[in-house]
Order: sequence, then C-alpha cells, then structure tokens
Amino acid sequence: MSVRVSNKAICAVSIFVCAAIVAVGASSHKLSVHAGKSEVIVTVPDGEFTLTDQEITRYVQHGANAIVRYFGKFPMPRINVELQPARGDDVVFGRTKPIHGATITMFVGRQCAAAALDDDWTLTHEMTHVAFPATKEDDTDWLGEGMATYVEPVARAQAGYLTPEYVWNDFVMRMPRGEPQPGETGLNQAHAFRRIYWGGAMFLLVADIEMRHATGNKKGMQDAFRFILNDKGTIAYQWPIAMILKEGDEATGTHVLEDLYAEWKDKPVEVDLQKIWKSLGIEKSGTSVVFHDDAPDASIRKAIIDGKAEAR
Repeated sequence: MSVRVSNKAICAVSIFVCAAIVAVGASSHKLSVHAGKSEVIVTVPDGEFTLTDQEITRYVQHGANAIVRYFGKFPMPRINVELQPARGDDVVFGRTKPIHGATITMFVGRQCAAAALDDDWTLTHEMTHVAFPATKEDDTDWLGEGMATYVEPVARAQAGYLTPEYVWNDFVMRMPRGEPQPGETGLNQAHAFRRIYWGGAMFLLVADIEMRHATGNKKGMQDAFRFILNDKGTIAYQWPIAMILKEGDEATGTHVLEDLYAEWKDKPVEVDLQKIWKSLGIEKSGTSVVFHDDAPDASIRKAIIDGKAEAR
C-alpha cells in the first residue's frame, strides 16, 4: 500500500493495524535475500514470531522472484523489509515508503505460520510499488494501487506460485468492485477503497487488452511497466501522471493509455466485464474458472499470464 493513499477506507485499516501492533523491544536481527543483482535486507525483531528465519527468507524470496519475473529486474539495488509483530496468525497489513531507497513495513501476526505466508499476496503487492513512480497529482492513487492490484497476481503466476485459473478467477470475482456506483464520477475523483484498487486494475486490464489488439498481441502492459522502470520509474521519484501514461504508450507504440485516461479520468465508465471474460475464453465454474481456447481473445489471456521470459 503506497504512502500516498489517504482515503477513509485505508485510514480505517491503519487504525485497525495500529490497535493490533504489539510492542517490540529494541533487539532484532537481519536476513539477506538476493533478487537478481539486488539485495533485500529483512529486519526481524527477536523472539516475536513462531516463524523461523528460513520461512521468512522463503517468503521474501518468493515476493522478490515474482517482481524480477514480471519487471525483468529488481527495481533497486537494495531495499529494506521490516517485520513488525501484530496480534493473530496471518499477515495483517503492509506499507511502502521511499525511505533509504525503499522501505516496506509488514505487520505479521505473532502466531503466523508458514502456510499463511505462502497464501499471502501483500508483500508482492508492496514490492510492485517499489517498481513504479509515485504520481505528483492528488487524487491519482488509483493508478499506483490499480497497478499493484493488477500486477501482483499475474507476477506470482509468472513466477509459478499461482495458477492461471486462480488469477482469472480472482479477477472475475473481484474486478466488478471497480465499476462506478451511482453518484460516482471518474477515477480521478475516486475515494472508495474498491474504486481506487479495483477501478485502477480494471483500467489496466482494458488497456492491456487494447494494447494487444493494436500490436497483434506482441505488446501489453508488462512492456509498458518495464519501460517505465527502465527509465528510473521507481517509488524514489514522483512523475506527473501524463508522463507515466506517455511513456507507457511509447513502450507499446500506441496511444491506449492516454486515450483511456482522457475518457476515464473525470467520467464514470462502465465496463462490460462479462463480454471481456467471454472474449478471453473465461467461464466461471463453481469456485474456479474453465478456459475456452477457441475464444477470440484466448491468445491474449495466455499472453498476459505467460508474459516476457527474459530477465535483465
């Protein structure tokens, strides 16, 4: 969760987390996790978790691997991950700030088990924020949070930690939360948690598909995100949203992001998600989905998950 979020829903979560945090002594130790040519320094308070150092290391390594797989490299030479104990047996909350390059604080239940870490999405979500610039303008949190919401499960699938069925089922179930409700306007006026996160993710899904239509399925949002990162587009910098969108379009040789933004920024845009799922060859079946490879955009569905193989 990026430092720039200020809506009421996030504030409510922050209050909950503050109430759940357990006091920590000064004693701690550090673990080192390597991601490509980069290093993640993990600070662990002594005697606060039932988790072992090996389990914590594996958790952070999985998140870092997903980032390298999706973005082609780790975004900074070195970042910090600080674990803070909280009540409970699950990962509670995470936040990322541009401190010492980048510092991710993860609030983890004292009784959290390794299985809960394997199921957790939060750390990978936070790591994606490191690989994307903060926006200069107010009321544009939807772009950074939408990016993290869209990229996180795809990155984990590309790294082999989630199945394609899991990712698309999650999108089918949750993406409708991003649709504008009566009285809501464009994304730049979004304040509801669901609209910021899932409205932003929906914008990027539509952009990804349109980019692939325009380029014969050769380029999409993953190319745009890599291009932005390779131009020093990390959380250490603030970019105007127009610059972010322009560079994303430059990466794909299209005007998809700029055109969509002009349409979505101030006006409510309803997306026919059912039509998109059908075109991608995705059908809900019980608690999961089944794929139809004869659908018009089935190759796009596959390309989004398969992604770019090379890492730099």
